Amino acid sequence: MNNEGLKIHTSCFRDNSSSKKLAQRYIWLVISCLWLLTLGCLGWRPYHSTSTEALTEFPGYLTKESLNSVEILQQENVADGLVLLYRYPSPVGTVSNGYCVATTFVTEEQNNSWRSQSASRIGCGENYPYIDDFMAMYTVGGNITDLTTAYGFSNRGDEVRIEWSDGLVDVVTLQNGAFLNSRPQILQVQRIELLDKNGEVLESKIWATP
Repeated sequence: MNNEGLKIHTSCFRDNSSSKKLAQRYIWLVISCLWLLTLGCLGWRPYHSTSTEALTEFPGYLTKESLNSVEILQQENVADGLVLLYRYPSPVGTVSNGYCVATTFVTEEQNNSWRSQSASRIGCGENYPYIDDFMAMYTVGGNITDLTTAYGFSNRGDEVRIEWSDGLVDVVTLQNGAFLNSRPQILQVQRIELLDKNGEVLESKIWATP
């Protein structure tokens, strides 16, 4: 009787030991999978040798097919990165034979690869963005917290005057019918005025202050 009890006790001890070993193996398996997944994500991240190539990575709007057709309208260095204002053929199903315009903030990594950080698509249209005499807008924030970008287009005029909520005023020259001005702060744009070569106001866009 005692022998039977001893046999049963020994059998239970072996089962508990096996369960512990199985649990330990499972834990190590999960840790190993997570480690390999992390390395895989880091290792498989696409390498972009130029800032334009980075626009093909989320949250940029380009594809490898549309990369050769992109038109960089403006670019500006800000906040240890680069803001790009660009025009590209509209995706299938958006606008037939049209164009889209977007801005994207990109940064250069330590391995000299460019990475897309935040983006905003302005709109799409057949002749977009050259559909109005004067178009002005701005965006705030993104993947980096402190970034405000004012941009727009015009078929006339020479410069734009941008009035910021902190009282600063910037005068930016139109290039290829577009303008771009970014600041590494969270701000509001109060007014953007289109100026002729003599500094006279041709048109203006005004935003109500909160």
